[in-house]
Amino acid sequence: MTAYSDSHPDSIWLYQPSTALAIVFTVLYFVPTVYSFYLTVLRYRSWFFLCVLIGGILEVVGYIFRVVSVKNQDSIPPYAVSQTLIILAPIFVAAGNYLLIGRLIRAALDASHQRILRIQPHRITKIFVGCDIMSFLIQASGSGIAASVNWVGSTADIGQDVLLAGLGTQVATFVFFIAILVIFILRVKREGERADSPDGWRKVLYSVCISSALVLIRSIYRVIEFGQGIDGYTFTHEWPFYVFEALPMLPAITIFTIFHPAKYLTPEARKTSADVEARTSMGTQF
Repeated sequence: MTAYSDSHPDSIWLYQPSTALAIVFTVLYFVPTVYSFYLTVLRYRSWFFLCVLIGGILEVVGYIFRVVSVKNQDSIPPYAVSQTLIILAPIFVAAGNYLLIGRLIRAALDASHQRILRIQPHRITKIFVGCDIMSFLIQASGSGIAASVNWVGSTADIGQDVLLAGLGTQVATFVFFIAILVIFILRVKREGERADSPDGWRKVLYSVCISSALVLIRSIYRVIEFGQGIDGYTFTHEWPFYVFEALPMLPAITIFTIFHPAKYLTPEARKTSADVEARTSMGTQF
């Protein structure tokens, strides 16, 4: 047990959590989440991209409960809720990236070049979303088991092991996803983009790459955290949480408010006939 726990025997925390940081990140996540709601629901009505909005909402609520938990360190329920929501939120952000890969392939490549590893774009999306659902169910099961005993005791250890398996599944899925992205980028460079591709599709691609890389960093951190166990360094110190969980997920969500996919990957975003003729005569360059 840590020195902090020894001096604060009623606290569920294994370190002195910062109230200020919890409040700051609640606000930081609240701002892009509200803007994402406006863009996704009100402006573009892009229901296919609700998953990232849901991820942002889970982050906001999770950090609100973190503030409550820091203020009431002997109360286990707000701690359990905060842990669960913050752990599950990135799954929905990952799903948003998975839902975009098929749209990007169809937007940028001619039909004859859209198969990646002999898989059609719509099937690629289904494969990754299916893996994401499986990861969600495993992690939700692990979080549920651990939360049912307030994240303490031998049963909580079982829950954390299940959660670790879910996180491992998510990391493996992301590695495969990044491989698909690399193949896609190389194919566009080799074959050239289709003449009527939307002008802004690259902005969405770069957003997906950045968001996916950040979610992967966060997921690796969580694997290390739960792999070390409750007495490990990451569980007994606060700074790794903010550096490898809170900081990466913020831009992973925010970047889609700057380059919202509905703005660039809709039929209206296709080039006009004049644009197509100009692109054809000048050639393409990734």
